[in-house]
Amino acid sequence: MKENINLEFCFKGNRTYVHGTDIYNKLLKLLHNEMNYEKFDLSFHGIAKKNINILFDKPKDEDSLKFVCKYLDNNGNRKILYGIENNSEIDCRYKYPEEDICSLSKLNIDNQEILLDENSSFSFIENTVAINKYLLENLFPNLNGKWYFTRLQTVNLFTDNIYPLKLVLKANFNFKLTKTEIFIDNKSVGFIYFSLL
Repeated sequence: MKENINLEFCFKGNRTYVHGTDIYNKLLKLLHNEMNYEKFDLSFHGIAKKNINILFDKPKDEDSLKFVCKYLDNNGNRKILYGIENNSEIDCRYKYPEEDICSLSKLNIDNQEILLDENSSFSFIENTVAINKYLLENLFPNLNGKWYFTRLQTVNLFTDNIYPLKLVLKANFNFKLTKTEIFIDNKSVGFIYFSLL
């Protein structure tokens, strides 16, 4: 990849912003042939309400930055992509019944964990974001605000089988950031972070 790339999205459910899971899935599809999956780090810096351009150089206007994606290519070189909004409006949406994912999961409030051990038909990231949000909502039911997916760090995540998928809350930095460890088949594959806004 040498030239800047345009990514087009549809809104998920009744949302009016681009969902982080869709950004992750598009990036994985885009990078599939050149990424070695050893280390992947996607962090969100703002909410996108329009389609997105991927840049290979950091934008001069950092306020326009919506996400940063860091990964290793097949030669072990560190690469960075930057996502900014463009002027292209999003004019489509599709159903995302995340409650169906949550209904298949098993909560363990005492251990601050949640398990999804049957196929929901959704992607790894859609499952992970849905059940992590569900876990946080149940651990902290009296909070006001909305949980947002803000970062994902994974290692050696290259598998067709994503079950059983278990999440364990590891840290809570006064709800400005929560850190949850991700396990696939009892093997740690990284962390997902949420913020309460």
